[in-house]
Amino acid sequence: MKKGLAPELETEALDEAATADPGRTSMLAALDYRDFRLFWAGLVVSNIGTWMQQFGLGWLVVQLAIQDGVPNLAPFYLGLTGLARALPGLAFGLFGGVVADRADRRRLLLVTQTSAAISAAVLGVLTISGRINIVEIVLISALNSIIFSFDAPTRQAMVPRLVSDRELMSAIGLNSAAFNGATLVGPLIGGVLIIPFGVGGLMVLNAVSYFAVVAALLVMRAQPVDTGRRAPMLDSIREGLSYLRHDPVLRWVVALSVATALLTRPYIQLLPAEAQFLGVGAVELSWLLAASGAGALGGALITASLGGWKHRGALLVAAAFAHGSLLMLFGTQRSVLGALVFVGLTSFAVMVFLGMGNTLMQTRTPDALRGRVMSVNTMVFIGFMPLGQLVLGAVGTVAGINTAFLIGGIIVTAVALYAGLRVTALREAVATPRPRAVAS
Repeated sequence: MKKGLAPELETEALDEAATADPGRTSMLAALDYRDFRLFWAGLVVSNIGTWMQQFGLGWLVVQLAIQDGVPNLAPFYLGLTGLARALPGLAFGLFGGVVADRADRRRLLLVTQTSAAISAAVLGVLTISGRINIVEIVLISALNSIIFSFDAPTRQAMVPRLVSDRELMSAIGLNSAAFNGATLVGPLIGGVLIIPFGVGGLMVLNAVSYFAVVAALLVMRAQPVDTGRRAPMLDSIREGLSYLRHDPVLRWVVALSVATALLTRPYIQLLPAEAQFLGVGAVELSWLLAASGAGALGGALITASLGGWKHRGALLVAAAFAHGSLLMLFGTQRSVLGALVFVGLTSFAVMVFLGMGNTLMQTRTPDALRGRVMSVNTMVFIGFMPLGQLVLGAVGTVAGINTAFLIGGIIVTAVALYAGLRVTALREAVATPRPRAVAS
């Protein structure tokens, strides 16, 4: 997109595209594309390893609080690890988007995935040797956040090049399913393997799992690189932010994403504190994470099948409202069974919300700006969401973790209700097809 494009021409193009019927597609349509199949299969394996580590790391942090003689600070310890991810994410997130728009995205992912594997291996060795402490966990979490700042926008910006516009909803939904299916399978496997292998063993297995993505990337085709004149880094960042600011739909997608990231979505990272509140152990924690994964997987698969859903903005708002309301109900539970039911339903709503938001951002953005626009999405995830983990963890330390969930749910529900009633552009938004740099 040229920087000086007249706003009226841009608006006319949006209006013409908005009238197009996205058409119906199969849930698995994106798998017809070879490179997407390879990429997706690698992500499935890698994400299972990641969620095995997430399960083990959350449990380890709670145990370190108990070992330090301050079990009541377990939510705060979890919040500290969130803060360690937030600060680098906020600092490097937008730069990662610029690099994603300028580099061969496949080669960049090879670097980030290999780096993440090394980080997981180091964490595993420290844990197995018994030398791990909360300070080292915080430092490694910060390093992982820097890696993810470049990995996430690159990965998300590459997906639309692997499939056609018609199959994009399928691709986004399947990517979500790869991630959230792992949230179901990973903790269950972790709950079984933590007994013979320990937490450190789970982290070593995660390090090995990254090479499934590396192997897939090595046999995929190279991604095209923008060879045009490149503006200075800060000017490129401003161009991406300006595009977001002038699109009212994307502006509100980001606003809702920030609200949920700060006040509700960190419930997953705080489930170890919920397990402590319920008086249960590591096995029951793996059940809670698996229930969350089952709900999220269902939401991702529903998203993958919504290629023919036209009013995606309305569904985005409805999903945000449902997410906040269901988290409020989760915050009232006092039994494991009730918590399992409502954490699953909450995760279902979250995934529909994220799928609609991701689709609107991907399809309403030109390929030349997609890395930078998606880097804002990355900043929300690795910047604001860990900050929310710290906020909810601090509130949970003072008032109880379920009270923190209840307060966050009330605020997000109110914001979603306002957006649904007052923001017409968002409520009536549809996905807008954009020309891409290369046809798959």
